[in-house]
Amino acid sequence: MTNVTAAAIAAKDGPFAQMRTGTVTSFTTNQALVSVGGTTFPASYLEGTVLTPGALVACLQQQGSWLVLGVLAGVGPNLLAAGNPSFELSAPGSFPSLWFQANLSGVATMTVVEDANAPAGTQVAAVSGPAVGTQSYLYSQPIQVTSGDQFTVSAYAGGDYQPSDALTADAALVALWFANDTNLYPTTSSPDIVIATANNLVQSPPYTTLGGSVTAPVTGFMRIALRSVTETAQRVLWDSVIVRSV
Repeated sequence: MTNVTAAAIAAKDGPFAQMRTGTVTSFTTNQALVSVGGTTFPASYLEGTVLTPGALVACLQQQGSWLVLGVLAGVGPNLLAAGNPSFELSAPGSFPSLWFQANLSGVATMTVVEDANAPAGTQVAAVSGPAVGTQSYLYSQPIQVTSGDQFTVSAYAGGDYQPSDALTADAALVALWFANDTNLYPTTSSPDIVIATANNLVQSPPYTTLGGSVTAPVTGFMRIALRSVTETAQRVLWDSVIVRSV
């Protein structure tokens, strides 16, 4: 039998395949949605595979087709998995269950809305405020930390505008620090730390991926805040908040 080199196979069947790491944003019967590099798309998967939103997976891509090979081992779980990270636990029109609100400037309105383009599931959290420079935190359940602990944090943020609006809504991921798991903002134990910022959000879709890392400056509890800055009819749409220990 004639030996066939890898180069010959590539020339015959197309470009080499490449492996990428992605995040599962949605998994239902016969369909997986995966985000790679900030772009979300459907991917096939191996028979018998069960995926959960927020899982890091290895994906194989060739000629525009994506295959989920499986969940990566050695990767920590989403520490907010039980804290409604994709806002699917609340009815549309209600305040996001298991989250908290802090108004920094003006008074914001926060509600769950349905969105066919949601990166994860079918719902997102929408934050709005009509006054110029309305600024607020939508912040999470507490996560216990020890000084020096490191975490990676990510979320999706999208702008939602009326035709007359300027595209000037801003979003940021912020880490808040507390002495115990019952204190709420602004009763913090250390200054807030901004993890990532996105200014002048574009109209979604697409959603903008915010992500970065943070080191706990204290021993106590961390809550992740989604900071929105809006005016007039602008809204910031949030989805799929993920926190992992490094």
